[in-house]
Amino acid sequence: MALLQPILDTAPKSEARKAAYAVAVAKSGKPKKTLMNWVAAWNKEGPAALLPSQRADKGQKRVFVTRAWDKGIGLSEAAKQSVADDLGRKARSMIANDGTSIRETIRQSEFELQKLSAKAGTSVPLAKLPALCKLNRKWALPFEKYRLVHIHAKDHKQWQDQNVSRIRRHLHSHPMALLMGDVHYMDILVAEGAEPVRVRLIGWMDMSSLFTWITPVFLSKGQGIRQEDVAQSLAQVTMCPHGGIPEEYYLDNGSEYAELPRLTSRLTVLAERDFKTTLAKPYAAQSKGDIENHFHILQGIYQSLDGYIGGDRTNKKSASKGKVVKPYRHGLAQLEADIHAMTAIYNDRPQSGRLDGISPLQALEAKIRETGFVARVPDEDSFDLIFSKQDTRMVRQGCINRDGEQYKADFLDDILNRDKVEILIPLRNRRDRVFVRRRGIDLGWANALPKFQQGDRNGARLQSAMESRAVATINALRVDVDLEISTFDIQKSNVRKVAPDTPAPERWTHAIDKTGDDTAAIEIDKARNMNNRAYEDQMWAKILAKTTPEKRKASGGNH
Repeated sequence: MALLQPILDTAPKSEARKAAYAVAVAKSGKPKKTLMNWVAAWNKEGPAALLPSQRADKGQKRVFVTRAWDKGIGLSEAAKQSVADDLGRKARSMIANDGTSIRETIRQSEFELQKLSAKAGTSVPLAKLPALCKLNRKWALPFEKYRLVHIHAKDHKQWQDQNVSRIRRHLHSHPMALLMGDVHYMDILVAEGAEPVRVRLIGWMDMSSLFTWITPVFLSKGQGIRQEDVAQSLAQVTMCPHGGIPEEYYLDNGSEYAELPRLTSRLTVLAERDFKTTLAKPYAAQSKGDIENHFHILQGIYQSLDGYIGGDRTNKKSASKGKVVKPYRHGLAQLEADIHAMTAIYNDRPQSGRLDGISPLQALEAKIRETGFVARVPDEDSFDLIFSKQDTRMVRQGCINRDGEQYKADFLDDILNRDKVEILIPLRNRRDRVFVRRRGIDLGWANALPKFQQGDRNGARLQSAMESRAVATINALRVDVDLEISTFDIQKSNVRKVAPDTPAPERWTHAIDKTGDDTAAIEIDKARNMNNRAYEDQMWAKILAKTTPEKRKASGGNH
């Protein structure tokens, strides 16, 4: 093809074509007639004429199983096709369902082929079938692709790592356009007190420079990362002068990040700008490959520390034969300092690839200079207001109760007992205050009341102060009240009619006054009482007469 290129490039010009042809003949040593035929074919059919000829049946199977089996099995074409289809389905299924090796697939398929051949009615004696049903790798290799089904079902990570194509992305043009967050398990054994301490790392990466912030979290047995920890870590990033509130979050799909999508919606409303949150695809570490690679680099840094266990606490690496790994015993304060140091080492280390030989720190500084970036740093009140979870509580005795704490503010004094208010609880781990809203109106922060020991006079002073403020609230309300106004007087004055349209008098009822000295009435009552008493005496006399037993004379059998 290279020898013909000068001819093909100059094909429209006959004189130039002849000259190029002569040069090609001299260099190639090919017969003149052969080159001329090639040029003629090119002019007639185009480039396809110079391609090697292809078999018409290329890619199609020309045997059912093997040449030896096809020739010697003595079955019809339809029977051979049926046996080949059944055998192929079983071989594919062994590989796809169980990940069976090619070698074992061939061995088991030979037995299956013997059984299928006998079932199809072959006339070959059973003793000769094993030799006739021998299979080879050429027959089995087309089924190897079905191993992808097994890998996908049994080892999703391997399938993601090795079989899913990955796009490439540029770094963002300005800092904090996208902040990626993830939680990582630190492979280090820490001895602190009676129980070992587990270490988690909450990482945040600026996707314009790959610069990272790391918050270490020390956990006892049974504890884990919670939303409060993520919020506390995020507060440190957003209040950092080279951080701030990002335009978009890309977060892990774990429950510890569950609140942030809703909170960024609140942030969007408050800031009148569009802030977004994207959750990574579950069980796909490659979707957050940059920060996963960052943690991998960190592991290469901290593996020189005491207590490094290489990812398996049940199979501890031994520092020397017969001795397990020595745990980290320098204290949590020193471990925190070491984690900050290894983060600084990462941020200061030049990287190839998208950073093109500079460090994340240098990349962030360059982006800040190029874009004039100014971090959107909120104050603590704003952060706690945005990154909070919502709840409803009743006001009881001028306080809000939550998780054993009492929260008090002056504006609660004029809310009736058992009225409901909305509270916003800061997500980061603080219990000292909540933000209160009522009927869509922001009231402000309510602070936790301190607790006092019995006999502490400071408690009595605070109690007195709260009662004084409550009384002051009542007095302030009383200023707007007219004490001469009575609801009864207003109701009485608003009566329009007291009876239907009937003849006079207007009122048909009147009071019965028995408070005066009415002698005649008193005498009548006495006479009535005496008559009642005489009647009762007569009735009792009759009852007693009937119940008195009579004397009976003795006679025949009565004693």
